[in-house]
Amino acid sequence: MYYEIYIDQFFVEQFLIGIMLLSVTGMLLSASFSRRRLMTGALLGAGCMTAFVCLRTPYLYPMSLPAAAAAAFWRRPLKKEWRRNRNGTLCLLAVTVCFGGAAEAVCSLLPLPVTAVSALAAAAAYGLMHDLGRQNRKADSAAEITLRKGNRTLVLHGFLDTGNQLTEPLTGRPVSIAETAKIAPLLGENWEEEQGFCLVPYHSLGEKDGWMRAVVLDEMEVSMRRGRQAARRPLIALYDGELGGKENCQIILHPEHAP
Repeated sequence: MYYEIYIDQFFVEQFLIGIMLLSVTGMLLSASFSRRRLMTGALLGAGCMTAFVCLRTPYLYPMSLPAAAAAAFWRRPLKKEWRRNRNGTLCLLAVTVCFGGAAEAVCSLLPLPVTAVSALAAAAAYGLMHDLGRQNRKADSAAEITLRKGNRTLVLHGFLDTGNQLTEPLTGRPVSIAETAKIAPLLGENWEEEQGFCLVPYHSLGEKDGWMRAVVLDEMEVSMRRGRQAARRPLIALYDGELGGKENCQIILHPEHAP
């Protein structure tokens, strides 16, 4: 009894399966890795499996798992990250075992070749991982910002915008941008005459260059998923429109104000 294997088809199947397995493992571990590392891990795993099949060494098949895991999401130095690397490899092994049974069930129920099932599974897993990465990036950018002026305190919902490079031209101090209507209760009445303000030039795509009023507050505390950071006498520009839209953003954080 023997099996006839087309080595090119086998390699493609293993590559597609590798993309799916690594994507699902990344989602389960909440681990983010680049598209290049994902493809490298899938190629390395597929190459190892193809080589082991050609060499007729089935006892080496499991070695393709740590090879793919190492290329995809192992971190350096290994001595400090060995627990994460071990957990990632074990999770990849568990996902592989579960997928093997699921794929066999699909192939037995539907008249589809293994390559088609692998391609569909890889596309679905990659799409889910892409959505998860986008949600993680959004969560990493969200911030709860506490502003203080005198005896007044205001809490706003904001987002970190790495493209916000707004600075005060004379001192070079970073400037975050808040909605005028939201920050007005913190400033009080007649704040323009009592406190004064400075003008900060700005430029945005699709709009003409202009000026925004900016005020100096006593303190700003930024709380994000990555940590906390406080800034003394932050400079806040006032935007007369709405920043948020669907994101309910009330203040755009300058990168230097973020933890």
